[in-house]
Amino acid sequence: MPSVTPDDAPPLADLMPWSVAPPRLGRGWPADPDPASLKARWDALVKTEGPGREALFEPTRSRTLHTAVGQLPGHLGGTERLVRASGPCPEPVRVLTGPFDEHWLIPDHRLIDAARPELWRVADEHQVFVVETPSPPGPPLLATALIPLARPGRIRPLYRRPGGVEPNLAPGLLEHLGHSPDPVDFLAWTLTAVRPDLTVPLTRDPGLWARGVELGRRALWLLRRDGDRPRLPGGR
Repeated sequence: MPSVTPDDAPPLADLMPWSVAPPRLGRGWPADPDPASLKARWDALVKTEGPGREALFEPTRSRTLHTAVGQLPGHLGGTERLVRASGPCPEPVRVLTGPFDEHWLIPDHRLIDAARPELWRVADEHQVFVVETPSPPGPPLLATALIPLARPGRIRPLYRRPGGVEPNLAPGLLEHLGHSPDPVDFLAWTLTAVRPDLTVPLTRDPGLWARGVELGRRALWLLRRDGDRPRLPGGR
């Protein structure tokens, strides 16, 4: 099976050009492993008046109780200023905070310093977010269907639009390689072949490509937890 030469290893940034900085919460309390805890924190916030509400909120330069922002795309969080907010907690959603580390987040734009609405706008069952993780010893890339909160690496959505439309790939890339036209196959190859410096060796050899895609599809299954999830001994 032929090897891949360094000349065939362009940067990931050239292959998947659109990238977004990771969201920045600005405060820790809107995210937690337990969604019930988030609802209790929200209830405590909206039932507290005056300076106590401000202390619970933990204001920053980007967000205070008086900040006016719109809803996150696809979510029904309130838009009134938090100084007057009441009512139930927006339903928490799963987010990725690290490799295989899922938490819950209150999806309310008023609580998040930098939510990156462009990520929420393209998040759906077709989307795969590729997360750069430049700090060893972890893998160079993560892949997830959840909104990623992992820092510090950039996030590269596989698709630019909802519904799996308009792959975030360099124009003509799949045709140039001459393999599968499926963007997920290209992503699978990338997860297999990517180097620590975030360059991606490419090949036109169909056998090498097929083997790389097979391994990458397995990695996608593990990272995204699609379908039947991995189980511990005893079926847990």
